[in-house]
Amino acid sequence: MRDQPAVVLTRHFFTSLFDFGILSDEGAESLKRVLLGVLALAIAGGLLLTRVFMAKYGMLAEAPPEAYAREVVADHAFLMALPMWIVAGAMSLVGQSLFPDETDFRILMAEPLSRSVVFGAKLAALLLFGGLFVVGSHVGLLPLAVLTLIGAAKTGSVVPATMAFAASSLAASLFAALGIVAMQGVLVLLASRSRLLAFSGAVRIVVMGGLVLALPLVTRLPATAGAFEANAWWLAWTPPAWFAGLERWLLGDTTRGMLAAQAMAATIGAGAIAVFAYVRLYRRFDRVTFQSAGRTRSPGGAPSIGRWGWGAPVRRAVLRFVSLTIQRSVLHQGLVVGLLAGTGGLVLNSLLSANWRVDEPAGNALVWTLLWAPMTMVFLAIPAIRLALSVPMDLRANWIFRMTEDVDGRAEVADASVRTVLALAVALPIALIAPLQWWVMGDDCLAVLLVEAAIGWLLVEFLMADWRRVPFTCSYIPGKGFVPQMCVKAFASYVTFTFATGLMLRASLRHHAVAFVLASGFGVAAGALHIRRARHARQTSLLFEDQVPSDVTALRLSAD
Repeated sequence: MRDQPAVVLTRHFFTSLFDFGILSDEGAESLKRVLLGVLALAIAGGLLLTRVFMAKYGMLAEAPPEAYAREVVADHAFLMALPMWIVAGAMSLVGQSLFPDETDFRILMAEPLSRSVVFGAKLAALLLFGGLFVVGSHVGLLPLAVLTLIGAAKTGSVVPATMAFAASSLAASLFAALGIVAMQGVLVLLASRSRLLAFSGAVRIVVMGGLVLALPLVTRLPATAGAFEANAWWLAWTPPAWFAGLERWLLGDTTRGMLAAQAMAATIGAGAIAVFAYVRLYRRFDRVTFQSAGRTRSPGGAPSIGRWGWGAPVRRAVLRFVSLTIQRSVLHQGLVVGLLAGTGGLVLNSLLSANWRVDEPAGNALVWTLLWAPMTMVFLAIPAIRLALSVPMDLRANWIFRMTEDVDGRAEVADASVRTVLALAVALPIALIAPLQWWVMGDDCLAVLLVEAAIGWLLVEFLMADWRRVPFTCSYIPGKGFVPQMCVKAFASYVTFTFATGLMLRASLRHHAVAFVLASGFGVAAGALHIRRARHARQTSLLFEDQVPSDVTALRLSAD
């Protein structure tokens, strides 16, 4: 059974969905540990949410049944939205692997395999992949779901309520998965073969960025009970609300018939498009294939970040390599955009909650939020962009960089990476928040911007002090530590950093002399770290094989 072609091919397609073609054997094993840690965090998050909602449902237990019915619809929309978000994000991440591509056609069609076996294995792998995230997300939220369903005992309808919620929630996750598959299928069928990879990458970036920015809106769903009661206009444009309406309709609430109809129509429509795309591609596999590589752009018109090299040839070459890789690699585009959108989504949630009255004194909550926002984005974006630079493009090609390693160019390699992080993780977030700071704080924000830039530079130099690799060329092993412990340490560091920098920025806003002193001190410290990094880089070889902390590391007593 295990050696049958369909089983072997399904296993191959399923494991390739987690590989992305960038992980070594050690990296693949480490990824399994990361996924287990993420699952543990998901379960812990579900228990934490349950604890938060206990007080609410404790009060609802003593309230009339109408109050429970009013609140539970919004909470169930939230419980459906989270798995939808997770499933849609996972399917978007592997968008170009959802359908057999040109590589599959050239290799598998030469084997004694029928098209039905190839497409059946691909579809089975896709179902297993999507089902993994559907089951995992629902298991993590199971305690909270049970808590919200206890109140149905007042009406004697616990079993029907449980069945309606389970059916609606699974339908919502199914719609999220089918929606991504249908979108990718339309691209495969309509886009020209020469532009397919570029279009697919652009759509995936937009979808992932939109999902990340939508996360703050998802977290606001439990507070929308009044909107559901008033049948607000935006419910018709909110997919989680459709399936919450489907649940109420299954329980006999005829006022939610329109939302239920939208949920069923959307699910059936997405499924029909996905099935049509698979059938069409099955019949025309030799003419409609997902190309594994797109056309190469002409070298003219260097990207802007690649021009930030001035007179250093190695640094200029690395910066241009970084620019071209981000432009052409769908994976790295998704990493950069997704990670930056994640930091922006967290800040967006706080900005939406702020009171935007600018006629209050400088000590109000809005000013504090605007001082907190850029530091939060910088703190999260720096390790995020560092991670994106660590993920390899093609490990088999890094021999070119091994052969051309130059002692004098090592410092320029590290400097190019630092400048990339400065541009994307410091300059970009500060520039995005600066107009809002100018509008609220006026000319006084110039002193704040100076201190923010100095803090960002110092943090970049501190976190990049041990950087010894050409971007995108070193193997990557995810999850070098225990994931829950790393998250606790990161959260503690985040709270300490944002609180301390918030106090310093607030003092800089009130007293410009303080801003000058802080900016000078941070600048001197960052400059010292820069000099130390440049000196150390010449004495240390570049890294092309990632190492886990338990590995034995050579002392490297020689200069080379």
